[in-house]
Amino acid sequence: MDPMEVFKIEVTGQEEFGAKKYRELIMDILQDLGLIRSIGRLYVYVDIHKPFFAVYGLLRSGIPPLTVKDVGDVLRVAGGYQVKINDEEHMADLLRALWERYGRERVEQPARDIVIIASDTSPSELMVADLEAEFLQDLTDALVRVAPEGFRNRRNIMTKDSFFFIAAEESLTPVMVSEIKGKIREMENA
Repeated sequence: MDPMEVFKIEVTGQEEFGAKKYRELIMDILQDLGLIRSIGRLYVYVDIHKPFFAVYGLLRSGIPPLTVKDVGDVLRVAGGYQVKINDEEHMADLLRALWERYGRERVEQPARDIVIIASDTSPSELMVADLEAEFLQDLTDALVRVAPEGFRNRRNIMTKDSFFFIAAEESLTPVMVSEIKGKIREMENA
């Protein structure tokens, strides 16, 4: 069963085998990059005669920014606050955010997983990383990976709720883009 609400794929001029293999490839790439749970609906349309490749997706609710309290446990200590790091993946982002806010001279790292901040205000709500921006960058990477080799002409339109990606061998004309959008709408309404 798919983790997405809807995943439709249509490949013109291909038997069902080609569509099935493309489905597996797309699912593998989205899972490898940790994107699959953030996509609610996905529509893929491939026309091997024209040739072009298109993906339209609806995103699940927005991804909140990562804060200091998401990265570690914040405790009040003498002279400031201590952060006991639970998620070292964002350690560089954490230090950068703390240095910008409090200055390097007020941030000390006595151990690999401990940071002490000399401050009267808690750093708990300080934004460490914009996960939505990282997600959109990873999504763009995934779309480029799933596009057929040699499809160098690309258009990628992303909003906070959806994305639309087209790749083709030839130049993308307004007529072609309009035709592809129409086909995707048909898939949505089917």
